[in-house]
This record gives sequence, structure tokens and C-alpha cells, in this order.
Amino acid sequence: MTVFSLVLTSIFVFFSGQLQAGGTTTAEKHYAVVVIGGGLMGSAAAWQLARDGKEVILLEKQDREYSQGSSKGLTRIARSNNLGSDLWSYLHNRSVQETATLVNYLGNQGDDISMSAVYQTTPVNYMRPLKAADAIIASSERQKVDYKLALTPEEGMEMFGVQLPEGVFLHREFNEHSGTLNPEALISLLHKAIKLKGGTIVYNASVSDIQRQGNHYLIASKDSQGSERELTASQIVSAAGPYTGPLLTELAPYMDKLITPKRVFLAFLQISPAKYHQLDDHARSQLRRAYPVINSSAGTREGSFYSMFESSDADGNSVIKIGGHFQRSDINKLDDVWHQALSEEEIRWSIENTGRYLRMHGVPVNDEDLQLVDDVSCVYSLTSTEVPIVSQLVAPSGEMDSNFVVMAGMSGVGAKGAMTYGRIAANLLQGKSESDPGYLEAVEAVGFTRLKEDVDQLQVSPEK
Repeated sequence: MTVFSLVLTSIFVFFSGQLQAGGTTTAEKHYAVVVIGGGLMGSAAAWQLARDGKEVILLEKQDREYSQGSSKGLTRIARSNNLGSDLWSYLHNRSVQETATLVNYLGNQGDDISMSAVYQTTPVNYMRPLKAADAIIASSERQKVDYKLALTPEEGMEMFGVQLPEGVFLHREFNEHSGTLNPEALISLLHKAIKLKGGTIVYNASVSDIQRQGNHYLIASKDSQGSERELTASQIVSAAGPYTGPLLTELAPYMDKLITPKRVFLAFLQISPAKYHQLDDHARSQLRRAYPVINSSAGTREGSFYSMFESSDADGNSVIKIGGHFQRSDINKLDDVWHQALSEEEIRWSIENTGRYLRMHGVPVNDEDLQLVDDVSCVYSLTSTEVPIVSQLVAPSGEMDSNFVVMAGMSGVGAKGAMTYGRIAANLLQGKSESDPGYLEAVEAVGFTRLKEDVDQLQVSPEK
């Protein structure tokens, strides 16, 4: 029997049922824990639960090629220094530890995998207005980050060969596993580990409804062919990203008010091959050192951007991904966002910011030397404070529903802390905690106390 046949057979057995008019309806099957959403958050939670010995099934609406997450691509910025917030620093550093545990587990199972499959350690560049320097120095010292700082144009040229504008400083971080992480690789490793621990993953399973029935939940889903399936669960983790509000209409109608999906865009640029071959060794070296970067030197949210290398061709000419964390727009139809092309203005913004930044680093390229090789629209799920939610639900009574954990509102900053959020979600569902002060601070920031306050505030101010 072929691998393909085995897969089909296993799916058939798992969802055994009879073909009826209007689609396939299957008999219910009960699971201890159902995790909804196979992106970084749901996969991290499912792994931690499976690691703890829980019976887990992970339902993912896409197929194995994960293409509609908060951000397309092979890289996200990973950093130890999180610009003044010890919370974000803790989330990253703990995630590195959790990833090491995952890699070690897979290694013990015979997989030749290293941390470099997920993390690429490179210096991280930050450019900010000079008025923020004292806060950045303080947070770097407090978070024990190895860094260098150029505060004047003269220091920028002497230390880094960078032409800093007046009133702008350059901060460069040098910690291990700071640089970029590969979300697609991490999801793949998580799914492999989940299955090795006895968990089940079902792709092309779009959850359409969740109902509370007595002491369990009834979950309805459809596959890509429209076939319907039902199963029940004692506990649920929902990591449905921008679909959180509509998915939880019955159980937690307040989520639709607390989570706001917004469209953001990414442009993928490359220096034209002819121009790239003209660059000397110094220019190419400067190009390599320039990324990844978080550039907020414009002093405005809309003028800020993040950028990093996505990939490189055989000649070493890198594809540069650039996006604006605060370049956000409203969404008319969520399912259509992923296919929405960038506007001419968005492409121009991407090229101009990239060209200006490269020339600042002594890379002699003009805007016309930059080619658009790909572009994508994606979705950020935002809370009002842009701090995520990883919490048990607030039941209609106002009490805690300890059997349902929601992970939502990641705001485009979730990737670097995903493995920590997964640990938190697994602990919450099992009634566990930890004594580590960083962990407790994180739970306080993203957990039930905060969610209950947000829900109570909605009831006080319904116009919000």
C-alpha cells in the first residue's frame, strides 16, 4: 500500500461515516483536547499538551503548506532586546528554551535537527530617534543583551560605516538566537513532534461551529470538499487568529469586539542582478550587516518599518522582505485579504524606504535598482493595547471556563514568543502554574485577569 493510500485510509477510519445527500456526515468521536488552528500558536499549544501526555487532535483549515498566517515567508525578526519591555524579552528568551527542548526531543527520536533550522543568529539593527536612547540602554542592561550603540553621525560612520541622520541612533544586538526565526520550519517541526507524541493532525478541517453541550463541546467542521464532520471534546484551545471573533460568536461574543483584524502588506524586493554584480566586497558586506532591522527613526508609527532577508539566489543576491507593522487598513471580507494585491502607493513606500536605508549603509543602489519579486497581503489580529490574549474564556456567568483557552490578538508580534504562549496555554488548560517571575508576569499580562477586565469594561461602555 502506498503512503498516499495509507493517509487516505487513516483519515477514513478516523472520520468513519456514511455518504449522505448534501455531503458526508460522520459519527461523533470524543477527544480529551481539540486544538483549533495549526499555525504557530495552536501548534505550540498542541505540542506542549501532547508532551504532557494529553490526547490531542489539531484541526487546521489549510493543507500542509501553511500560507495564510499573520505573515507570509520564511523569516520573522527574533530579538532578545525588546525595546524597553521585559515582558517581550522574556517571551522570546523562554521561546528559545522551549524550541531547544523541541529540537532535543526530535534529535532523540533520530532526526538530525539543530537550532539553526529555526533560528539564524545575526546582529539585529534598531534605528530610533535619539530621545529613546536612554530607555534602550536601560532595557539592554536590564535584559542582559550584548549590544553596541552609535549615538551620533560620527559614531555611526566610525563603528558601523553607516551615515546616520541627525537625531537618529543605531543600536545593534548580538545575542545568540537573535536575528530571524523561520515560522514555516518551526510549524513543521512542531507537527512532527505532535504526531510522534501520539497526537493527531487533520488538515483541510475548517471549524464552522462550536457549541457547549453539558460537560463537553460539540465541534462542527468542513473539509475543502464541503464534507461535514462532528466531534466532541472535553477541552478546547482556540488559536484561530483573525477568525477568533466569528468562531466564538456563541461561546464568547465579546471576542468580536476585543479582537480587530487589520490588513497589512509585505513587499519582497531584490537588487537587480546587473546592479548587484557591480557591488564591491565592502558594499556586499554592508548589505549583509544591514539586516534584519526595525527602523522607527521617522518618529511616526506609519513611517516605521521592519525588514529582513527572506532568501538568497545562487549568486548570494538576497530577497529583502519589508513591511510596516503600523501600515494597517480595514478589511471588507476576511477570506479575500490573502489574495489582495499591493497598491502602487504601497509598492512605492516599500521601495523608497528600502533604497534610503541601503544607501545609508553605503550600498550604492537607486530606487530603480530594486525589483519587486513578490508581494502579499496578510492579517494582524489586534487588541486595543496590542498585547495578546492567552486565557481561559469568561463564561456568560462571568466566571472562568477553565476548559476552554483562547489564544488571540497576536498583533504581528506573536512569532518570537509563540513557544512560550503554547506553554502558557497548556498550563492553563491543565490548571498548572510556574514560580518563575517572568512567567507569572506574562500570565498576568495576557491571561484571565486581564481578559475579565476587558470584558467588564465592554459591559460598562457598550459603545466600544
